[in-house]
Amino acid sequence: MNVLQKSLIGFGSLVLVTASIVAAFPGTANRLGLSEKRISGAINSVRAKSAPLYTDSGDVKAAPNAAPEFASGEWINSNPLTLKELRGKVVLIEFWTFGCYNCRNTLPAVKKWDMKYREKGLTIVGVHSPEFDHEKRIENVRREVASLGIRFPVVTDNDFATWRAYKVEAWPTIFVLDKSGRFRGTHVGEGAYDETEKLIQKLLAEEASPAKKISGGNESMTDKVVKTDEEWRKELSPEQYYVTRQKGTERAFTGAYWDNHEAGIYTCVACGNIVFNSDTKFDSGTGWPSFTAPAGDKSVVEESDTAYGMIRTEVVCNRCGAHLGHVFNDGPKPTGLRYCINSAALKFVKR
Repeated sequence: MNVLQKSLIGFGSLVLVTASIVAAFPGTANRLGLSEKRISGAINSVRAKSAPLYTDSGDVKAAPNAAPEFASGEWINSNPLTLKELRGKVVLIEFWTFGCYNCRNTLPAVKKWDMKYREKGLTIVGVHSPEFDHEKRIENVRREVASLGIRFPVVTDNDFATWRAYKVEAWPTIFVLDKSGRFRGTHVGEGAYDETEKLIQKLLAEEASPAKKISGGNESMTDKVVKTDEEWRKELSPEQYYVTRQKGTERAFTGAYWDNHEAGIYTCVACGNIVFNSDTKFDSGTGWPSFTAPAGDKSVVEESDTAYGMIRTEVVCNRCGAHLGHVFNDGPKPTGLRYCINSAALKFVKR
């Protein structure tokens, strides 16, 4: 057993003893200046020192989900940023707070990556999710950001909205996103600096192909698919062909996805284009899958439909022209829209 292993075991034992004391005497945590999240962070930090950074293989099925957007907050060192604006860049997001010991120990590596790779296409965003009241005051955050020599963008997360969206459990937690906005790596606690830097280098070298971007439903394929009617008949089931090529409608409450509540993306059954995301799906009570918005700006096309003596807005796949359904102005907030879509026109990919 080497010195590092002995140190880790000793520190881990200390953390676990502290956690046991806090569990037995709840008031102890505050008197010690600790918290459940910080104890969890310390435990995870011990585990993380020997745990490899998670990375995917680049396969769509391995990591189809895109990172959520940042919630509103005060931005330091930058104008407000969105992940949509950062497409084409590798993004490293660190959840931290200036009172966190482990966060301060991680900071030198994060600052080094910012200096080394910023001009090569890396953007680092520090999401400041505070534990105590003094960490919530913007003047204190600005002071600490300056004193710690942080030059990358920092956004406050006082209500933990972004923390919850990313399902973070402890400080510091790092996420690495590729140029298409997909999760490609994550690490909790200190350590794994070499692995993280290698992942950054790998993702900077990758090209984001616009025809094959997958972002959990926020981007779609842009190459057009054109086939003959005979080809569509051979590739699709009778119901799929009737709905997508003949603009048919399946009977309510009969489709595969009207009552599907799993997280994932919905692609066009005919061509694989990402058209909707489970994040915008809601129960409309109509018996058809309903969404408040399409997956992305170029996922679908809306066209006027005057069939059957009605004036409606048809929704078709932007890639292959498949009929998907219709959109109505009676949906919930925030869009007020209800995209009423046929299950037969969709294929669900679980996240």
